[in-house]
Amino acid sequence: MNTSSVDHAVWGIKPEETALRQWLTAWYHFALSDGHIEPDYELDNATAERLEGYFRVGLTPGEGATATFGKVH
Repeated sequence: MNTSSVDHAVWGIKPEETALRQWLTAWYHFALSDGHIEPDYELDNATAERLEGYFRVGLTPGEGATATFGKVH
């Protein structure tokens, strides 16, 4: 979705929420294509909050997927 064409006032969506939704969509597609998740994956609240934190500190969706599903050393 092109955010420049979204009328945030009409939809009641804050611009920063649009950016987060786009980031989460990209995260999902990266995690799916990298084999971390299956198409029926359901995001739980704890993971959603962690992902929002990754977004806020500036990780890319790919970095967020790696942080979520990568091995802890």
